[in-house]
Amino acid sequence: MRTGYWDELAACGDTFTCYSAALAAWTATGDAAWAATLRSGLHLVLTEEGGGLFGFSHFPPGLAATLGLKRRGSDDAAGAVGAIRAELQTHGRVIISGDGFRLPWHVACGRRHVPHWFTLVADPGGAALVDPFECRTELGWQRPTRRALPWEELESVVVGLPGDDPVLTLREAFALGDDDRPLPGQRSAWLSAGARTGAASRPALGTAGPEALRRLARHFRENGSRPDAYRQADDLWSVARHRAFFARQAGDPSWAGWVAEHLVPLAARWAHIAPLLMQARLGVEAGRSPSSSLPEALVELAERESLAAACGPNHR
Repeated sequence: MRTGYWDELAACGDTFTCYSAALAAWTATGDAAWAATLRSGLHLVLTEEGGGLFGFSHFPPGLAATLGLKRRGSDDAAGAVGAIRAELQTHGRVIISGDGFRLPWHVACGRRHVPHWFTLVADPGGAALVDPFECRTELGWQRPTRRALPWEELESVVVGLPGDDPVLTLREAFALGDDDRPLPGQRSAWLSAGARTGAASRPALGTAGPEALRRLARHFRENGSRPDAYRQADDLWSVARHRAFFARQAGDPSWAGWVAEHLVPLAARWAHIAPLLMQARLGVEAGRSPSSSLPEALVELAERESLAAACGPNHR
């Protein structure tokens, strides 16, 4: 295992989603080039799921195969603990697909069921939690967390989501970029290491890039008067986080001019989407007609991303 990776991860905490934070932590323990591995550029694919729902793919196809990660699961928490302990003994690290409601370090603990991936690494006497994710929500301030996790705590934190929310189910299914449906379905789930293969993935099939943003703009223009139109707000927030990570970890120094001219302003504009979503939802719930601000902002972002892609380097 590498040493010194925590400071690298914590410095990026405010640009991660919980999924990218866990993947970054898992990768950084063994690879100094973890940021390049997780940098998804301006990738976005939007799938049509019916009922006003979409699948959001934030990573290009094949990430899990490239990293050598495979989904595992069990309906028996004690059995899951045994398998996870074996994974730590064999590979030294594992990603848990958890539920914030059950995680003592999470702001949603005991208050709300939310998906939350986190990484465990082998540690004398138990496991060490490595969770660099950071964000502020109406529930509080989620801070990057690294601490020991004794074995006796493990069974309580490996139980995942109830599985009864289609929005969260879609988010989990597309978390690695591919369309991983059907999910294994067990209540405890984790990602284990395996041989890196060139096995074919199942790419998300739908509207890609700037056209995906224009599709979302149309969704809000046509359905914005309904409160449920905003139920995937966190998935749009995730796009903003990936853009912020790319702006901070763009890589090649020769890209500096392009990053400053296009990517940094793009990420800053993306940061406005979450407040616009919240304002629109609250307004509709209060009986007011939605404004055009949100769809107009998404169309503007589509234009910015088109321009950035047209005049920039290969941003993967």
